[in-house]
Amino acid sequence: MTSTPPSPPHRTGTSSSSSSSNPTQYSQANASAQAPPPKPPAPAVSILPGQLARVYSFAHPVLLLALLAVRFGKFVEDPVGELLGDLPVLAGLQMLYAVLCLPPAGAPSSKAGGGEASSSGEGTVLRPGRVGLRRKHAKEVGISVKVVPALIALTLTTLLATPILSILLVLFGAPLTTHNLETILCAAHMAVLSATALVYVHGVDGSTWREVWGVARPADAVWGGALGTGVGAWFGAVPIPLDWDCPWQAYPITILTGAYIGYAVGSLISRSSWLFGKRIQFTPEVEEDMDKKAE
Repeated sequence: MTSTPPSPPHRTGTSSSSSSSNPTQYSQANASAQAPPPKPPAPAVSILPGQLARVYSFAHPVLLLALLAVRFGKFVEDPVGELLGDLPVLAGLQMLYAVLCLPPAGAPSSKAGGGEASSSGEGTVLRPGRVGLRRKHAKEVGISVKVVPALIALTLTTLLATPILSILLVLFGAPLTTHNLETILCAAHMAVLSATALVYVHGVDGSTWREVWGVARPADAVWGGALGTGVGAWFGAVPIPLDWDCPWQAYPITILTGAYIGYAVGSLISRSSWLFGKRIQFTPEVEEDMDKKAE
């Protein structure tokens, strides 16, 4: 009798699993190949190159400090009335600073749009007896491109930043059941100081605002002013509990005074050559270890 050797077993499971895993691998490879590259972080914001912009960018913090110094006596006597009366002045100065000195959000596309509008369409064709029509139309477009974003930035700041800062002031020790109007007005001043230019320059870009809340923005006049406002308000709260019995120690006089001083100092020193464009590093040792491992 002869015995036939057994035939090798069929590896159907292996072939089927390999064939079934190939489409998954292909789909993952295609998805990784088609995934858009990560958006680079927004660079530091430079002051506009015009002579007027450069001059006013230095004069603006001085004007704010001068306003604070001139009205400080009234501020101590009647904090609520003075804060309420000075808020429109502060809003106007911040809007003027944004329009004259800073590029609005999406500035390249805005400029391109303005150029197209000035070179085509009605009102841009020169006609006999209407020599300056094109220049006038281009000027109107340029003003609207800056003023409208400034108004939107001020509106968003008032509606969104003021309630957030009011809550933060209470969480950091402001009275909850009393001085509510003082808290809201103090938060409104701090919001207009710190957030108007940020919204005007960066819009509502999520990645940029994550950097703002994470204190990871590169140093510039806009970010330095916002950070200086918060730091100045923090240090301004120090004299409140001291037993000096001075009228200017009342809440929120020292906090807002520190916010104004911090804004002026932060916006000026952040433009210096040794600080502009640099970021605050909280964990340098971890980054160095990662760089060594990558090498």
